[in-house]
Amino acid sequence: MAYLSDEKQIHTLYTEAKKEAQVWREDYKEYERLADNDLIDDLDETLPEVNDGSLAASLFKLPKRIINSNLTGRAKAEDRDEAWLTELANMQWENEIIPNANSQAPFHRKWKDAVRKAAIYGSVPLITLFVERGTYTGADFIVAHPGDVTLEPGKVSDYDSDVFFWDVYFTDLQVETMIEQAEKETKEAKKNKEDGYNKWNVEGLKKVLASKQEEDRDAKDEHNSVNGKSVKRGGIKFCVVFQRGVGAPFYMYHKGTKTTIREWSNPDPTGDVPVHYLYCYQDFVNPYGIGIVKLAGGTQNVLDYMRQADVLATQLGFRPPVKIIGDPDEVDEDSIVYAQDAKWYVGNADVKREEISNQIYSQIPNRISMYKTSLNQLIPTGDTSISSEAGDPNYSKTPAGVKFQQANLSIDDEDFKDNTYTTYEAVAKSMINTHFANMQGTDLMKLSDEERDLLSKAGLEFPVDNEGNPTNELEILWDEARATFEFEVEAEKDKAKDDEQRLEALLKVVELRTADPTLEQSLEMSGKRLNVGELMTSIIQLTTDNDKIIEDIDPKEMANNQMQQEQMMDMQGASEQGEPPQEQAQDPEVQQDQVNLQAVMQEHGVDENTAMAMLEAEKQGFDPEEIFAYMNGGQGEQAQ
Repeated sequence: MAYLSDEKQIHTLYTEAKKEAQVWREDYKEYERLADNDLIDDLDETLPEVNDGSLAASLFKLPKRIINSNLTGRAKAEDRDEAWLTELANMQWENEIIPNANSQAPFHRKWKDAVRKAAIYGSVPLITLFVERGTYTGADFIVAHPGDVTLEPGKVSDYDSDVFFWDVYFTDLQVETMIEQAEKETKEAKKNKEDGYNKWNVEGLKKVLASKQEEDRDAKDEHNSVNGKSVKRGGIKFCVVFQRGVGAPFYMYHKGTKTTIREWSNPDPTGDVPVHYLYCYQDFVNPYGIGIVKLAGGTQNVLDYMRQADVLATQLGFRPPVKIIGDPDEVDEDSIVYAQDAKWYVGNADVKREEISNQIYSQIPNRISMYKTSLNQLIPTGDTSISSEAGDPNYSKTPAGVKFQQANLSIDDEDFKDNTYTTYEAVAKSMINTHFANMQGTDLMKLSDEERDLLSKAGLEFPVDNEGNPTNELEILWDEARATFEFEVEAEKDKAKDDEQRLEALLKVVELRTADPTLEQSLEMSGKRLNVGELMTSIIQLTTDNDKIIEDIDPKEMANNQMQQEQMMDMQGASEQGEPPQEQAQDPEVQQDQVNLQAVMQEHGVDENTAMAMLEAEKQGFDPEEIFAYMNGGQGEQAQ
């Protein structure tokens, strides 16, 4: 495969790519204004400084629905068969790379930022880096400003482009540090008689530093909110050139001096480039994609104007103009106010407040509602109005209509999630391959018992201590862990939505049972049985997380309950056939107590309570004659 190899080729292709990119990006400033809910530059001075802001609000809500903080996946070694290598890659991804890939912001926060920017610009570039920051050495990625990264001219997407240009800016101090690093690496390479990873043009770097060619970012590439503010917007500008291919040459190029100051090889062993775009929508015409702001921006501008007109009309309603007929010198205009017991001093003049009351003014709410409806058709929020009269009259407010709107919103979100998952897989694959290809020497990795057992089952042998127990520390020899990896996202399961659908289906079964009393009989005729208890248990579990509502019955208690139910059914059946009900079988000990009770009552002529008291006293060890004598004496005393 042919690559860019000299400075003239780089300069020509870079200039052409920037020129083409500016054509596609000419509306970026307007997109940024709408996304930030800023006022238009040429706002009529008579209009209040207010916007509707619906589109800007939706852009901040979008990432909350698209990015799940539990978004994850699994890597798999492609060119080696050892299972432990796949498990090691996944442990490095979860325990080392994700927690430490914090350039710019935490890992998942960057993905939310990427989703919002893709919706604004149509796409956003994500760049994989190999960093040394603090105690962490490994893969990372950044969300680059869309104006800083340019695709190869004539291509329709990032996958279609084999060359990428990334504009970067350095301070004088950073360039001086770069020169020191270049001199050190060049010296070590000569000492070891090898080329070294980086090929530096030290003299070219010094020439760039001496030229003092600091420049501001091109206003066309800078974010709209930065323009006009006294903040640092540039520096010494370089262009990093990435090329697709295994071992493809990368360059750092200075356009001002037309000098290549650094050359190195693609660090990804798969040959993939470290730049991946997250797209909102693609038409394969605009290589930078189509965003929500492009689709909805015009409608939002109209809605902003209608909001401004409504506020102005309201202000005029509170403070309408005053018509004075006659001598104005006799009028005290400051006295013409709406207040309790106000006195208007108008002399001989005729003063009248002109109230605004025309058809255009009265229809402003309906017009705002109409444009709001149009906007809702374009942005993934749907109609959020509550009453049946509000919002889009074509949107049904019935439960079925609301579900239909939710389904449409879900379609938009699912499409964006698919784009996000595809890009996530590409970035994760790039990061893991870059990480494993560029780590050097050895690292000590501390494992949990579960992780150690997982690696052991995958075929990795662990050293043991004096007692024969395997250690929980793994020494990674990076030269022995080289491989190329694939990565696959574990698709997010919307548990809440799934539970809602299950609950709805179960409730329909309950409704069917209520509506058709013969349902269970019909099922039994087909050899089936409806387990009502299991049905109700599932409904309650899907309705609440309170696990105390349903309790498990002890097996013995359950058996007794079942036996009692069977006896009751037998008694009911016998009564229907005219047979006398059989006495319920009792415990022999209980039967004997009943016999003894009847005997005491007959022998001594006492009632049931007295007989029970006598039997209880006998159980306590008292002599029966003493008990009888006491009971007779007590009763006699009571009689006297």
